[in-house]
Amino acid sequence: MNTNNPVEIYEKFIKSMPSIGFINRNKRIKAYIKVTNFAQKMIDRSEISEDEALFVLSIMAKKSNAFRKAITMTALSLETLPKGAVKSVGFKYADEMRRTLNLPSAMDELTED
Repeated sequence: MNTNNPVEIYEKFIKSMPSIGFINRNKRIKAYIKVTNFAQKMIDRSEISEDEALFVLSIMAKKSNAFRKAITMTALSLETLPKGAVKSVGFKYADEMRRTLNLPSAMDELTED
């Protein structure tokens, strides 16, 4: 078991996030992908669990207006992004956000092919 607490993980995630620009769809999506790729790398290195990453992403969505804009734009665009552009943890969180926005799951779109 690791010793990271959510505050430490949150600070690492926030530091990894680039600017989302001003009403810039691409920068918002790129920022979300960068944060969630960082989270996925931490998961892959067993520094944090997927549950911890998802929990901290949900905190970021509440605390960071920029991240909230990034996740919303990504969730709205998820099914049009290239396959594999969003890593596992990022896809799961964005797909859950789609459900929150009353949009169909992007997972359904992927499994229909």
